[in-house]
Amino acid sequence: MISLSNSTIISNGMNNEKIIAIITGPSAVGKSTIAKAVLKKLKKFKPSVSYTTRSQRQGDTEDKIMYYVTEKKFRELIDDDQLVEWAQVYGHFYGTSRAELKKILEKNNVLLNIDVQGAKNIKKKFPKNISIFIMPEKIEDIANRLKARHMPLAIKKLRLQAAKTEMAQADLFDYRIVNYNNRLDETVDKVVKILKKY
Repeated sequence: MISLSNSTIISNGMNNEKIIAIITGPSAVGKSTIAKAVLKKLKKFKPSVSYTTRSQRQGDTEDKIMYYVTEKKFRELIDDDQLVEWAQVYGHFYGTSRAELKKILEKNNVLLNIDVQGAKNIKKKFPKNISIFIMPEKIEDIANRLKARHMPLAIKKLRLQAAKTEMAQADLFDYRIVNYNNRLDETVDKVVKILKKY
């Protein structure tokens, strides 16, 4: 595992092959914002295609192509083996399309922004990957961001507790980058520096 202070780039002989880049970390750490910014800077990376049972967020733009489906439809996707990975997170199902992922990888690298559970599954199934774990400067940052979100208090507490568990798994990933408050551009630049080698 390489921390933010180490600028060495892992090659693993993957430079001439299409890879999956994984951005993961706890809820409310800024993964989606970072992923959207990275995709704008690195045109050779394309967003993944996902399915979810949660409702579409009004006025929000995703860092991936999202299909919003019923739980019944999602379970059919599981039964038909159409998802390369899936997880139930805070009462909603999320999964990555197997066919779409394969299609993108034929011509482009893929950028995945997924929860820690899904990230571990992708790493097991796709050896050609580079994984980046986004850390908060301190756990209070996660708590403050969750407070600002419109969701039940019980869910906020659940996400905060899960964040502590997920942060303990940071060493399972290739890189760890701290997303300091008010320094988003710096975080994005560090991710870009890692991924632009591929």
